[in-house]
Amino acid sequence: MELIKLHPPVVHFAIAFPVFLLLVDIYYIWKKKSPDGLHALLTYLSTLAVLAGVVSGILAYEPIEEKLYKIPVFEPHKYLGFFLAVYFLALALLRWLLGKYTQKVWLRNLFTLLLAVGVLLLFIQGRWGGSIVYDYLLKTGL
Repeated sequence: MELIKLHPPVVHFAIAFPVFLLLVDIYYIWKKKSPDGLHALLTYLSTLAVLAGVVSGILAYEPIEEKLYKIPVFEPHKYLGFFLAVYFLALALLRWLLGKYTQKVWLRNLFTLLLAVGVLLLFIQGRWGGSIVYDYLLKTGL
């Protein structure tokens, strides 16, 4: 299997896990339930999925590097990917702190807010990635 073909399936996990985590997180808040092992597992899987998306993006990028720089949305997509990797690592650290300081409501609320922002940024990232493939590479034959 060519490395470039790894990126599309991997990035779907990088969106699906954080979205599912956000739904679980909101459900826990609604039910007044403290974050538990499932919450932690989903946080760390989300972080790993985002990191895998970035790594697979780097691997997919190399064979078609010259073509990608002709696409206006490519550089923002690339830099947002790097930012999201760091962002979700920080979110995982915040989740670890949340496990240590379970009574800190502000920490819990901060986690939820940052997770929601992260999911929105992932949607933007996915839109840009889709645009690169469908609006440029496939339509124009770059």
